[in-house]
Parts: sequence; structure tokens; C-alpha cells
Amino acid sequence: MTRTRRILLAAVFLCSVTILVTLLVFSGAMRTGTREAIAPGVTTISSGLNEPRLLAVAGDYVYFTELGGGRIRKVHVDGRDMTTLASDLGWPIGIAVSGEYVYFTEHHGKTVKKVGINGGEVRTLVSGLHAPYGIVVSGEYVYYTDMDWGTIERVRVDGGEVTVLASGLRDPLRITISDDYLYFTEYASGRLTKVKTSGGPATFLATDLQYPCGLDVNEGYVYFAERDAGTVKKIGIDTGRITVLANGLKGPIDLTVSGDYVYFTEQWGGKVSRVSVNGGELVELAVGLDQPFGVAFNDGFLYFAESNAGTIKRIGIES
Repeated sequence: MTRTRRILLAAVFLCSVTILVTLLVFSGAMRTGTREAIAPGVTTISSGLNEPRLLAVAGDYVYFTELGGGRIRKVHVDGRDMTTLASDLGWPIGIAVSGEYVYFTEHHGKTVKKVGINGGEVRTLVSGLHAPYGIVVSGEYVYYTDMDWGTIERVRVDGGEVTVLASGLRDPLRITISDDYLYFTEYASGRLTKVKTSGGPATFLATDLQYPCGLDVNEGYVYFAERDAGTVKKIGIDTGRITVLANGLKGPIDLTVSGDYVYFTEQWGGKVSRVSVNGGELVELAVGLDQPFGVAFNDGFLYFAESNAGTIKRIGIES
């Protein structure tokens, strides 16, 4: 090998090393504030589903809506005993478990229904709605959102007269409850709103949001995912102060709060992550997912629906 050729090869090698080091440094800089999963692993407890969306965990079972499949199903937390509780539904979406019943909204079916946690008769509590979505149960009442009609309504757990608690809203979506108030997101108007469980004037907690979706209430704060802005935020119920807990996300869609952490899914980013309720370092618990959607925490495990992949999965969470 000639001296000139040796010099040329050495120069090429040096250039390659320089590029590689630069890329590694740049990659590290881009990931500042993010840490990989601390979870011991992701376990699939159900597969072959047709668009599982939202879920709830009660006892030893995960209950979930299967949007494309038109079903309400449950599976044991260890993956056995898959049971279909209701079928032939029109886009079931919202779900809540209370006592011996599973309550759910049928978006295209325009109903609110319930079924026993072990199956049996499916009872219609409310019919003739426009596009029901979110649902929560507390005490003797079922509360739900009707997106197209722009209302928050309630009905007794056994059915009967419907009471409109708030109207004139723009696409109320997800809903939760704390003490005497219902908290809900209005995605078309970009608002986070609350109203008393007995009805009355609605109060806007936050406005000018970009598609607010999932939410949870914990110790004086409302936590919410702002899908199109790519953020997870919290707002003080009494102070009205908004804090950004995580940003630069790709379609955060649902979240839940447990202990010192907010757990959330990124629908377009294909991730499940967590961040402290005070903000700070973001921890990715699962990556490379196919449109994760609903999420719930129970007894040391985080459960989530991977909609496009047709799976329900869980992650063991270390403190």
C-alpha cells in the first residue's frame, strides 16, 4: 500500500469517527430530560382484538371497549378468562365499572347501557342520544357526555328520568368526578370545564387548548392531555395556575394519576410514559407501539389498550 493511499484511508477513518461521535452527541442532546423504561417488561394479556379503546380495572379484571368489534369484554389481569359481556354494539367507547355492573356509552348506537360484570342482560339506561362518549359513575348516578348535542347529563344507575346538567357545550368528550363536581374536556372549543353534579352554571378552568382529551383529578389538580399541542398539563382547581408537565409529545390521548406520577399514552408517538406530578424527567415505559389509547393504573401495574395492534397490555411499575 502506497504512503498516499495510507494517508487517504486514515483521513476517511478519522472523518467517519468524527461524524459518528457528532451523531451520538446530537442524539443525546435531543433526548435530554428523557430516560428509557424502568419497567421490568411489557406483557400482552389479550390480542387479536378489533380496536380496543378505553378500559377500566376492577378487582382481578380489566374491562374494555372494543370499538371496531362492537363489544364490551373483560380479561383477567394475568391474561386468562377472556369473556365477552356485550356484543353487536355500535362503537362502544366510554366505560366505567361500579359494583356489580359495567356501564358504557355506545357512540353510534346513541345509548348509555349497563351489563353485569359476569355478563347477562344488557340494559339500556338512556336512548335517543346523539353521540355519547365519556362516562363516570358515582353513587346512584351515571354521568355522561353527549358530544353532538353538547350536553352533560345524568341518569340513575337503574335508568329513569334524564337530567341535563350543562348544555350549549362544544363536543364535550371525557369526564371524571371529584367531590361535588364533574370535570370534562371540550375538544372542539378547546376548554377544560367543570359543573356541579347537581347542575348549574359551567365554569371554564382553561381555554384556548388544542384538542384536550383524557383527564384525571388528584389532590386539588386536574391533569389533562392536550393532544394537538403535544402536552400533558395540570391546573390548580382553586388557583387556576397551569403547569406544563411534559411537552414535545406526539398525540397524548389519555392519562391517569397514581401516587407521585402521571401516566399517559401517545397515540401517534407509539409510547407509554410517565412524569412526576411536579414535572421533570420524562420516563418512557414502552415504545414502538401501534397507536396506544386508553390507560389505567391498578395495584402496581399499568394497563393500556394498543388500538391498532388489537392488544391489551400491562407494565409492572417499580416505585
